[in-house]
Amino acid sequence: MSAAHAGPLRRAGWWIGAVVGVVAGSALAVVVQDWQEARETSDVAARAEVFHREDTVPPPVDAIRSLLAQDSLVAVDPLLVDRVSEDDVARAEAILADAPVPARIAYLAYPRTGDVGYTPTGAAVQWSTAVGEVGHYVVLWDDGGTEPTAVGLEEHYVDARTQGQPGPALVRLAAEMAAWEAVPLRTEPDEASDQDYWGDAGGGLAAAGLMGAFGVVPAFLVLRWYVGTRRRKAA
Repeated sequence: MSAAHAGPLRRAGWWIGAVVGVVAGSALAVVVQDWQEARETSDVAARAEVFHREDTVPPPVDAIRSLLAQDSLVAVDPLLVDRVSEDDVARAEAILADAPVPARIAYLAYPRTGDVGYTPTGAAVQWSTAVGEVGHYVVLWDDGGTEPTAVGLEEHYVDARTQGQPGPALVRLAAEMAAWEAVPLRTEPDEASDQDYWGDAGGGLAAAGLMGAFGVVPAFLVLRWYVGTRRRKAA
């Protein structure tokens, strides 16, 4: 093939390559979009399995049974009863009795060893599950810490200051819990978002074309200029 014929063919090859690059980039964008949507759908299905899984709660241990035996919205571990005054317990219970959402407090010794038979999270779950009433539950530990949980509602964080004297801490905690709302416990995960950043499939293809035009084509022109310059120097 003569040099006269090779020149036009070479120039046509450059432009054909540029078009092929834009088309390939657009097709790749569509494939990646489909893969992303399939991955999101699979992720929602996996999270749905977690929502539907029910954990087995072991029967209450002795310390929890002592709380359940008390007909009170504020249950106190018999081993700690001398640390709180009856007046403070009564004040806290009166506050919870007027709460729009059922709420209960348990004052319990923090499990510093495994010999007590319960864990910080396990005690709260055993107690709330055994009570069974829909509402908020908080275990106030004797070290001032708290462990909130709920039955049939979303758990709520504790913001009240619970350090210091346990009696006043019970009252402060009860006052905060009385303001908590009843947010139903979610039973299904969020569905995969159907919102497309580019609007729709056509918008996505248009965006891919624009990115190809402003990304692939300039790169092609720079490469073409560079190769042409090298060839002219070599000639």
